[in-house]
Amino acid sequence: MFLTSGLIYQFELYFPPGSCGLLHVAVFDGGYQAWPSEQEETFFGDNTLISFPDRYYIASPRKAFTISHWNEDDTYAHSFQIRIGQVSAEVFIASFLPSMTMEKLTEGLVAAGVTQKEVSAASMEKALQTFDRYGD
Repeated sequence: MFLTSGLIYQFELYFPPGSCGLLHVAVFDGGYQAWPSEQEETFFGDNTLISFPDRYYIASPRKAFTISHWNEDDTYAHSFQIRIGQVSAEVFIASFLPSMTMEKLTEGLVAAGVTQKEVSAASMEKALQTFDRYGD
């Protein structure tokens, strides 16, 4: 399963009727077990929807998840469905600032960066003057 960069905000896994808890599923991000978050645990169920909000950030433009699943039933094959809700990082951040557009947020961040550089440059200048005074 491939996802793009952004934030996973919702995870859902559905087990249709009939699997009787014999079908097990876990999702991995490389060697790290992402869902369920408890290592070596699996999801299982029968006519069960496992659904929860999450905050799993993906920084890479094409992230591959591995879905590990196995069936303990020796008679019937069983299936499952995974649904993942994902938004870009900008949309997620903007959701906490409903009265502020992303453009205004970006402008504010740029202004804060300029101010930080000005303060840093003034501090550096003051430090150089101090050391220059004692360097003679």
